[in-house]
Amino acid sequence: MIRQLRPAIVVLALTFLSWAEGRASDSWIQVTSPHFTVVSNAGEKEAKRIANQFEAIRGVFHLIFPALRVDSGKPLTVIAVKNEESMKTFLPDFWAGKDRARPAGIFVPGFDENFAVLRTDVTGSAENSYHSLYHEYTHSILRLNFASLPVWLDEGLAEFYGNTVITDKELQVGIPSSRQVYLLRKSNFIPLDQLLTADRRSPFYNEQDQASIFYAESWALVHFLSLDPEARREKYLTQYLHEWDETRDAEEAARRAFKDLKKFQSRLDDYLRQPAFQIYHGKLEEKASTELTVRSISPAEALVVQADFFQHYGHAADARRVFKQALDLEPNLASVHEGMGFDNYAQYNNDDAEKEFKQAAQLNPQDFRPYFYLAEINYRRNHYRAESTLQIIGYLEKAAQVNPNFAPAYAFLSVAYRQQRETREKALEAAIKANHLDPSILAYWADMGDALIALGRDAEARAIGGKLTKAARSPQEKSLAQQYALRLARHEEIIAGKRGSNPPSQEPDPASILQDAPESDQPAAAGTAGADRGKIASEEGLIREVDCNSSHGATIKFAILGETLLLSVTDLTKIEYRAMGTNSTADAQPCSQWKGHKAKITYKAGETGVPGGEVTVIDFLQH
Repeated sequence: MIRQLRPAIVVLALTFLSWAEGRASDSWIQVTSPHFTVVSNAGEKEAKRIANQFEAIRGVFHLIFPALRVDSGKPLTVIAVKNEESMKTFLPDFWAGKDRARPAGIFVPGFDENFAVLRTDVTGSAENSYHSLYHEYTHSILRLNFASLPVWLDEGLAEFYGNTVITDKELQVGIPSSRQVYLLRKSNFIPLDQLLTADRRSPFYNEQDQASIFYAESWALVHFLSLDPEARREKYLTQYLHEWDETRDAEEAARRAFKDLKKFQSRLDDYLRQPAFQIYHGKLEEKASTELTVRSISPAEALVVQADFFQHYGHAADARRVFKQALDLEPNLASVHEGMGFDNYAQYNNDDAEKEFKQAAQLNPQDFRPYFYLAEINYRRNHYRAESTLQIIGYLEKAAQVNPNFAPAYAFLSVAYRQQRETREKALEAAIKANHLDPSILAYWADMGDALIALGRDAEARAIGGKLTKAARSPQEKSLAQQYALRLARHEEIIAGKRGSNPPSQEPDPASILQDAPESDQPAAAGTAGADRGKIASEEGLIREVDCNSSHGATIKFAILGETLLLSVTDLTKIEYRAMGTNSTADAQPCSQWKGHKAKITYKAGETGVPGGEVTVIDFLQH
């Protein structure tokens, strides 16, 4: 958790040996490039190579899509370990069984920080060892720029750029996967209309045999749109994105952009069966040595990187243990106190959390996170009373000053500003800023609408409601749109009633409906870390991945309509198991056998802002 604020932070964390057991540690250095910070014990040369690789993959998007935002307001911590043994330190779950896949790199998105974990002793090739990492990094770039995309395009772009290869002298984009090409040539294609309209509950996306061809065909369609000379000349991809934005209908957008879909399908079939595929080659710019700076970091700083990752990956107990080791080594390290602050915050130990966050802010006033979570703690205690609202605004304005690109701070500010008549114009400005920084969060659209309601701009608020309804895909998004529509309707009824009964000199306050709303309608901020904390939810979906750790817990990737939830189980022996609605705790399936099963999962909303939370009940819907 190296907390120097830069557009992104890359940390190469290598083997974390247990200093508590007296083992010797590696020598650590930090290399800082124009957009990344690299920390490594693999030597200066290796650290610089990785820094340049991340500059290059960032540059791919900046070069091909110059209008896209490529830098998130969340620090990106890339933990690049030097070998397989080091990888086990961070991802022990992947070594829990003999036949488990053991990745060379993964990407883990978080609420206030993103992580990538990779090995430095593997190199990219036509079958890219870093494919999974680049695939998920692509998703993170797309989320910065698009409120939503059709599943075929979202996954097709991630597959296309996931195969990017970066060498010392050039980058290669569009390299085909031999496995996917083989699959395409031996399989029947998914009809184009079905490919275009498949959502995240479709069998094409969820069932293993069909998902493989879905990913391969989505990659191929994006490859055609991106590199076929005629497709580029006709600007098919640009046209499709424009029509998708207009219609939110994947098939209709295709008809408008590609014209005759039968002819287009025939052209795509021919393209897929060609003997070779074109590849984009780009020359890497030489990095001047003056652009890179080097410093040593302490063993305690290295430990904090590990603890920070554990904390964001659902291993709170392990994080707590490692933070304490770091605290013993270096009691005045700001990042230690920040991590311990969040640990207490996640357990609702508000007094201890406040103490740690205040100490972290004093030791490092250039980190935005302590200020943000201090605002959350103030809201937890006092909600939006006059004094607490001023304190919340003060902390959030400081967080936004330190990191002007962190969208949740503006979303939270928007709600706080709405509480006072004199700051309601600021509420709208803050909501617009949050939406600009992260258009994928529909809750920020609702924040804009609520700010418009508070200002009495009802026609514009209704327009926001129409956009929300049109864009909502997942059950959570549809519920958000419905709740917003109810707030708007209630507001309009109250305003109409008051105007009919009050004299002209007593115009009603347009924000009255928001101030009078029940607590469930008045979160700290839509989309912030505290928005749904403590709420119990149930969803039906598919268990895509499950990591069963050695501490009796598990982490689940649970696919539902529109998104994937990251769910955690602290203790597998303490949750309720059911089969088709009937209690079956006595003969519950082992955690290792959950993958691929459909289930209804009940969970308590999470603490980190990642969609998901803590599992309380698993009801398996098939045997």
